Amino acid sequence: EKQRRRGRGREVREKTKKQMRFLQNLISYWANLVLVETLANSRTFQRFAISTDKLLKELKKNGEISAGDVSKQAATFSKTFREEMTKAFREEQMKRKP
Repeated sequence: EKQRRRGRGREVREKTKKQMRFLQNLISYWANLVLVETLANSRTFQRFAISTDKLLKELKKNGEISAGDVSKQAATFSKTFREEMTKAFREEQMKRKP
């Protein structure tokens, strides 16, 4: 009798895990969809993507670069990315205000 109850408990836990996994996947899918749509339609993000592309092409064209240059470029990239994302977020908030 106890083993049967334990077995049912496991079945319920497995079913709950599957349901939660499905829910997590569904939420993740929708969040990604919204994020991609928002970024794809954001002029700020588009400008950021273009400037990043130009930077990477320039680095590739220049060939070898020092470690100091790489860290400087990485710092610039992260700062620019943070600024652009903040701008894009503010723009989206302003659009949604009545």
